[in-house]
Amino acid sequence: MSIIYELLFLDVRHKILILSSERLINHLFVIFAFSLAFIGVAEVMYWSYKKDYLRAKAKYLRELIDQKNDLSSINEPFYTCVYEKWNSGEMPLTEANTLCSLKFEQN
Repeated sequence: MSIIYELLFLDVRHKILILSSERLINHLFVIFAFSLAFIGVAEVMYWSYKKDYLRAKAKYLRELIDQKNDLSSINEPFYTCVYEKWNSGEMPLTEANTLCSLKFEQN
């Protein structure tokens, strides 16, 4: 009798391990699917916002160049300062704008 019980116990334990491994595979599949979905949504959002950001930056640069070239404007030295600092590669556009605005506010 004890041999039969041991064989039954091993068989039941083996079934429990199979069910656990199937559950593990299912959980891993669900985690993988949600990870792919999350990465996909994040990529779409990143590239769409980057496109909008670059479009806004290009529009700002066009306006900056137009205002820099308008010699009749009283703000022409400010826009020239911003453009020259950015165009020379000395600093990014936002830093150039901040530095020149501080410079011309003091004067």
